[in-house]
Amino acid sequence: MADSSPSTSGTATPIKDSTTSSHSVPITAVTSAPPPPTGPTSDPEKKAGAPPAYSAFSPWRRRFILIVVTVAGCFGPLAGNIYLPSLPVLEQEFHASATAINATVSVFMLTFAVGPLFWASFADWKGRRPLYIISISIYIVANILLAAVPANYGALVFLRIVQAFGSAAVVSMGAGTVADVTPPKERAFAMSIFLLGPQLGPVLGPVIGGALTIASWRWIFGFLGERSHAYPVPNSPSANIVKIAIAGFALWVVIILMLPETLRARVGSGKLYAESGFILFPLKLSSSLAPESERGPPPPKPTLLGYWRLFSYPPIGIVTFNTAMLYSTYFAIAVQLPTELATRYNWSSAGVGAGFLAVGVAMIVGSMAGGRFSDWRRARAVKASPDNHVDPENRLADQIWGVFVCAGGCVMYGWFVDASLHPAAVLVATFLSESCPPCLSAKLPVFLFFFVLFSAGFGMNWVFVATTAFLTECVAQQAAGAFALGNMLRNPGAAIAALVIPSLVTKMGSGWCFTGLALLDLVLVGSAVMVLRIKSPGWRAARKARMAAMAAAKPAGQK
Repeated sequence: MADSSPSTSGTATPIKDSTTSSHSVPITAVTSAPPPPTGPTSDPEKKAGAPPAYSAFSPWRRRFILIVVTVAGCFGPLAGNIYLPSLPVLEQEFHASATAINATVSVFMLTFAVGPLFWASFADWKGRRPLYIISISIYIVANILLAAVPANYGALVFLRIVQAFGSAAVVSMGAGTVADVTPPKERAFAMSIFLLGPQLGPVLGPVIGGALTIASWRWIFGFLGERSHAYPVPNSPSANIVKIAIAGFALWVVIILMLPETLRARVGSGKLYAESGFILFPLKLSSSLAPESERGPPPPKPTLLGYWRLFSYPPIGIVTFNTAMLYSTYFAIAVQLPTELATRYNWSSAGVGAGFLAVGVAMIVGSMAGGRFSDWRRARAVKASPDNHVDPENRLADQIWGVFVCAGGCVMYGWFVDASLHPAAVLVATFLSESCPPCLSAKLPVFLFFFVLFSAGFGMNWVFVATTAFLTECVAQQAAGAFALGNMLRNPGAAIAALVIPSLVTKMGSGWCFTGLALLDLVLVGSAVMVLRIKSPGWRAARKARMAAMAAAKPAGQK
């Protein structure tokens, strides 16, 4: 498997990222002291004689691609969480126990965790566009069947698996698409925007699902339509199906008509599409190949051994573990929060759903701030480097600040819940309660919970942005696969947290339970970040030497 360092963009020489080309620096800059100015710009990655631009797409075209994949990335998490408020109703409708209905959530999460490994490996090999079209088609069909079939538990489980499998593709492929069109110097901020889709889905899902369930749970999937007298809906089954599937279908049409192929191993920097209009015509499932001289090096064929080689590279394995730990911490708070708000403070269902909007705000701020900071830090490192070369592991040191913030929010949540109100929170809550709706008033610690949720969500996303940028730069030829691998343990970790946290809170109390979880994050994740800072240069050098030896040992002409 060919090595892809951060400075390699996964492209052939004519379109290689300028950070890798030390020969592009003018000779006068080497033989004279101090170096002559290269122009009004101080960007060391835009020196005279630099290779062509990383992407031939215009800035507006790149923004459009980013918007499309961000919206697409929201669909899977939204589908996984939108029917959570209707679980009690589903128990009655399907005549199933709470455990059985909760299993439909678990199978969705597990499929959503493993599915991207399949899709991403082929997306890195054969292209993004055809797999977008195929996977979203599966997602739409699954939604239509979920809306149309009778209340059969076996069908529900099977179709939830199909729904998760179809929607799982767009998250990992979206990260690969962003990496295809965004140079490394801007990648963390672009990734911070893209991550808003997958991460706001779980936040918006319960809010939207709760609002739909007020009318009828069928507004979520359209089960049984008007056939149930217990939950009548004034719309026909076909009308409900159209309402459910229309968003996915609209996205599918946009992708077919407007989303070009971006895989650099097929189209290079995108010159094939750069001069064309937004509407792709004639319509094709696949794409034409760029001239071989403009294409990036082909990635290895997808195999389990290839994934193992990626995972066994210590930085990738470590950030995969870090991501799972912090997401599990956030999910532990998210699972326990509705119970605390409902039992301790008598919040209504609508109020609990609105409380999760604080997490959404935190994710937006954490992503945007973390992305800007990571790109700024990388630019400083490039400027300080004599050859304008920066390893992708440079981004991982940024994680430590997010770990501290997330752990702090976790501790505050536990003890503030046990203590009910902090004096400062009472004063602020009194002011806020005057303008809050009834479900949020009555001396509730509004500021307290919003602040705690903000801390946890902000810290988590700060880490995720740096991690995602690292993964796509570390193995540029397999950006989608690396992202899928890096997020593989998130959902299993969240499932474990949801299983054990309620019993731990009952036995230990919220304060000690979440303090222990925060200490676990600080010790394990914090130590891992420090190890990465110290050991990453040696690991990267060893990997480069190993990959070079493997490439030299291959017979001539073998890929």
